[in-house]
Amino acid sequence: MHTNKIGLLGEKTAALFLQQNGYKILYKNYPTPFGEIDIIALESDSLVFVEVKTRSSVVFGEPHDAVNQKKLHKISKTAEIFSHNHPKLPLKQRIDVVSLVYQPSSASFAVELLKDVS
Repeated sequence: MHTNKIGLLGEKTAALFLQQNGYKILYKNYPTPFGEIDIIALESDSLVFVEVKTRSSVVFGEPHDAVNQKKLHKISKTAEIFSHNHPKLPLKQRIDVVSLVYQPSSASFAVELLKDVS
């Protein structure tokens, strides 16, 4: 399967996975000058900024390994802008990562959720 197709399918799979686990999706691919947040959701009493990382294999590491300090800083800056523009949403915030690895034998993903990675 082509890399772009795996990435798009991964984002859809991540959103569905989050919904099945009690998250209410507010926005997908929310743009700001600092970058784009893949998913913004509510979970319990928290506003959650979700980074989705999809890979076709783990030869070069787990997908979530790509969420480094620089990426977390960009997500935090984007979260600040979002929160400023949406002041009625919960003040409690966190960053989660959904890590997906495509499994060609079953044409599905292995999904891992890492909560509060900041």
